Amino acid sequence: MAFLQTAAGTGLLVFLAGMLLVTESLVKARGLAAFLGLSSLSLYVYTQSSGWDWWMMGLLLGGLVLVILDGKLIQDGTMAGLGLLLILVALVMPTGNWLTGTLVGLMWVLGIVVGFFSLKILPRREIWDKLVLKSSFSKETGYSSINEEYRELEGKEGIAVTDMRPSGTVEIGGKRYSAISNGTWVEAGSSVHVISVNGTRMMVEKTKQSS
Repeated sequence: MAFLQTAAGTGLLVFLAGMLLVTESLVKARGLAAFLGLSSLSLYVYTQSSGWDWWMMGLLLGGLVLVILDGKLIQDGTMAGLGLLLILVALVMPTGNWLTGTLVGLMWVLGIVVGFFSLKILPRREIWDKLVLKSSFSKETGYSSINEEYRELEGKEGIAVTDMRPSGTVEIGGKRYSAISNGTWVEAGSSVHVISVNGTRMMVEKTKQSS
């Protein structure tokens, strides 16, 4: 127990607490990581009991509540991040000197970072799979929306904003797009129309009246 009251001991307890609590929130650890993390946190509180005030304990408990609420209800990481920050403040304040406080703060942050590596070796919670799927779906939706916008431009007429030799910029319907000509040089100000669209690659040619 004497070792746990040293700077190295308190740093180790805080590191383990941060790592295990983050691990529990990220992967399916069946509560074991949470139990061990809270045990490490409790030991740290015990070793620093002489320096604790009621408001520090309030910050610690409030941070834990926010982490739990985020994991069970909100599940977007916002409240969990705030909770981890409150816990950090609560852990640093009772140390009594800047050296130990700095060590405790660094070990807490390091523990959180190391905890994320649990995603590499343990099955992740369903919420993270849903977030990844949602992000992927949003990107695909965005790409589809852009491609659809370009497809609707096929056959439309516009103006060459820059010289096209063969690439350049055209303006269609008040919006500017990158485009290429069909192998001919098109002067700026010429009327053009879209002859083909492939994804976001647009090919235009000079209209007859501009020849």
